[in-house]
Amino acid sequence: MMLLRRLPTAREPRLYMALERTYLGYFKFLFIAIGTGLLSARLAVLFHALHYGHLAHFFTELFRLLTWPAIILVFLVGFWFMADLEHIGKGITVAAKEIIDPRIYMAAERTFLAWVRTGIGLIAFGFVIEKFDFFLEQLSVMLHTKLTMGEGFSGMGIVFILLGVTNLVIGGINFIRTVRKVDQGEYHINKFLYGLYGVILLTITGVLAVMIIRVSP
Repeated sequence: MMLLRRLPTAREPRLYMALERTYLGYFKFLFIAIGTGLLSARLAVLFHALHYGHLAHFFTELFRLLTWPAIILVFLVGFWFMADLEHIGKGITVAAKEIIDPRIYMAAERTFLAWVRTGIGLIAFGFVIEKFDFFLEQLSVMLHTKLTMGEGFSGMGIVFILLGVTNLVIGGINFIRTVRKVDQGEYHINKFLYGLYGVILLTITGVLAVMIIRVSP
């Protein structure tokens, strides 16, 4: 969207909802990249303990390559989203008949499903991270060696799960509010929900960044 700001725009509900879906896709991709980096760090510990030095080095570098660029991009994408909202807000106001349209309800459903997919994806990734830690603990017992990630890595999977639950809750509230407003023949974005989600998103990203700093070699 940020590449299309020179094009004319309008304060049309489907345009706002399409913007939500687009940026939810960005955030989901970035957090999957962060989660993959965290799994890579765990694999580096595993291969180091198994004396596969080259693989341990590869996954350590992959951890650095995936986590920090993705964390920085989360903040940048958040600012781009707000800039795109401001750009759409400068557009013309659409007629009431453009709001009382069955396609608006369908767009609201697609947007809600985007929130749900993002939330479920983050929750699933959180469980994968937590289960992998449990796997390393059990493997360390079998191999009689230390494979645990240490205190710095503890709780990272929980952070992903909490963010996923946040997506489900905010997506559900946003969907109910949108349908109610469309039923009344009006639509405007809920800046409070956007702001709340932004604060939660950036806070969780900051927490992950602090955790990663503590465990980075």
